[in-house]
Amino acid sequence: MYVRSVLAVATSVAVVVATATAGHAEVLNRSPEPSAHADNGTVFTSVQVGSRLYIGGSFTSVDGAPRVRLAALDAGSGDLTSFRVDVDGDIAALASDGAGTLFIGGKFNYVDGVRRNNIAAVDVSTGAVTDFDPAPNGIVRSLDHIGGMVVFGGGFTKVNGASASYLAAADADTGALDSGFPTADGVVYTVKAAGDAVYVGGEFSRIDGTSRSRVAALSSSGSLLGYQATPSAPVYDVAVDGAGVFLAVGGGLPNGNSLLKTTSSGSTVWRVATDGNLQAVEVVGDTVYAAGHFNKLCGSTTNGCGNTTAAKKAFVADSGGSAPNARAWARFNSALGVWDLAQAGGSLYALGVFTKVNGSTWPRVARFQE
Repeated sequence: MYVRSVLAVATSVAVVVATATAGHAEVLNRSPEPSAHADNGTVFTSVQVGSRLYIGGSFTSVDGAPRVRLAALDAGSGDLTSFRVDVDGDIAALASDGAGTLFIGGKFNYVDGVRRNNIAAVDVSTGAVTDFDPAPNGIVRSLDHIGGMVVFGGGFTKVNGASASYLAAADADTGALDSGFPTADGVVYTVKAAGDAVYVGGEFSRIDGTSRSRVAALSSSGSLLGYQATPSAPVYDVAVDGAGVFLAVGGGLPNGNSLLKTTSSGSTVWRVATDGNLQAVEVVGDTVYAAGHFNKLCGSTTNGCGNTTAAKKAFVADSGGSAPNARAWARFNSALGVWDLAQAGGSLYALGVFTKVNGSTWPRVARFQE
């Protein structure tokens, strides 16, 4: 994910400081396990394909070995693998078809020397760039695979010369644009396939002319679904499980900078407010992990961030029930902190621009287990 920048609920959402209480969901150990690390730049995104976790960003080496903006780790151990495909510009998004193809989005012109504008696909077995070539005219900030299509969003207005603003879908093999797929009227920051639906979030107010404020759900064919949440600021990430739909929201207080839990129809269940953007959210078991570039959980937001609880770039909450029990977790340094959270190989990976976790050196990649 690549962009920018507790709580009882009844008729309205209240914001109060959440304290750890007996009976809250189990949390992964806050101390990282060994893994490879990016030596420079930022890790913006990741996806698991088979036994590997592919990571993308602006880095140019991993553990001292050249890896230009794309690398593959062993998902179980976190070790660097031999896979190498170089990209000439930043990678903002990664996705997989589950059958050996890695889809890449960002702001680039060449993938391993093959001309590809801002989106491409690579065979993970051979490293060969495939024929998939939609060629959007602007950055691709997020993408996912569903039903033989790649749905992608970002800052583009055309795909292969045809009008397609901010949101589009293309055939996963040929790259041919689905001309009937909905577009958006503002930048899309996240695209997340979940079951038969695709959730999109960003700064838009309409999808194909229909009102949807910053988040929407579509069928795999592009039909607009009934999910209608009402976040007050840009949505940077989405996580979906049986307990609800979780939105990572930025944009500033008093109404933004929040993790929102919503129902399957979009009604708000609870809100956790922070003093900075939420950039990533992932559900592991009964626990929601949220991360970004904040330093505090806010107990009140009427006059800024008040009644605070320290939470350096990450916190956890309970996914089930009507209250989050939000509490601090691992502590990450750097202004922009964590950009992505991903489950892979029995671990939860945190990825970003940080160089320390809990005060110890862990540059840009941290792997957590029970």
